[in-house]
Amino acid sequence: MHHLLNLCRTETDPERRSFLAKTAYAVTTAASALPDFGALPVEGRKEPTGIQVATCDVEALNEMTQTFATLADRHGGAHVRAMLASYLADQVGRLLHAPANGALHNDLLRGAGQLTHLLALTNDDSGHPGLAQRYFRTALDLATRAGDARLYAITLRAMSAQALRLGHLRHALQLAEASISALPAHADPAPRAFLLAQRAYAGAAHGDRRRAPADLALAEEHHAQATAATGPFNTYPRAGLDYQRAQTLHALGLPDQALAALQSSARHRSPDERKPAALTHARLAEMQLDMGHVDAAVIHGHLFLDLCPYLHSTRIDTALQRLRQHLARYPRQRQAVTLAERLRDACRVRRGSFRT
Repeated sequence: MHHLLNLCRTETDPERRSFLAKTAYAVTTAASALPDFGALPVEGRKEPTGIQVATCDVEALNEMTQTFATLADRHGGAHVRAMLASYLADQVGRLLHAPANGALHNDLLRGAGQLTHLLALTNDDSGHPGLAQRYFRTALDLATRAGDARLYAITLRAMSAQALRLGHLRHALQLAEASISALPAHADPAPRAFLLAQRAYAGAAHGDRRRAPADLALAEEHHAQATAATGPFNTYPRAGLDYQRAQTLHALGLPDQALAALQSSARHRSPDERKPAALTHARLAEMQLDMGHVDAAVIHGHLFLDLCPYLHSTRIDTALQRLRQHLARYPRQRQAVTLAERLRDACRVRRGSFRT
């Protein structure tokens, strides 16, 4: 806990955060490099804080987790990161050092682990992959201390997704496999679908054309069995599964099926999912351009750009650059040129604006 609080306090210090943001991302395949979920560490002595933890504190923590997750989807990780670090350093830090019975303390640890997981995601979305990796590892440690194997597995899944975006294909597959191994056999269908979909994509990207389709089929089966629950760590939206299915099918060399899955993802996106919706439209535009469907691509390109001003996110910045590269192949198509001009203006406005 002291390590997490020190990191968060450094993030809230404008003079020290730039040094922290330069933390390098490291690829390691050793199992010993990950916190061992089977070995629960002994809690250190709690420092007196003058407060007594109650059930309402845990409920507030859960509500804040939902709030920060929603804000990150609506405004991008770079917009949320500093607020989330401050909340962890102040409010969550005080609660974790306050007297609490065993069950309440574990609930607090679980809540802190979920918020740390979100802080890792927002750092990754702010262009700080190495620092995000440190927070992911801290979230694994908190999940271990709380005895929450599901949070542990979901965090490994997020680390796999990060490694895949960074181009570390083998590492991404190993993390995806570790996430499924960590999930208890009695776990709900929703998280199992979530993990299987990631292993399918990581496997396809790594060249596994046999197991990836089987993992996709299993993910679909488990998703169909999932019951409606609330909270970012409990549900797996249909739109998210379809997006992952599209990425997997595209990596398997099945563009028509991938396009259909991505179109389904776009239809199922809710208004609160601004960033996921923007990324979906950007990917649809790319795929349509690859297939020569310029008119359809331009429609999705403009929908993507309509959402961009709301989003402080390096993933959005990357999507802008990728779409510009795809459009460069159509220098004489009038609608493509118009979209390219709008993309260029958007890049000029965003350049350096959201890096913190």
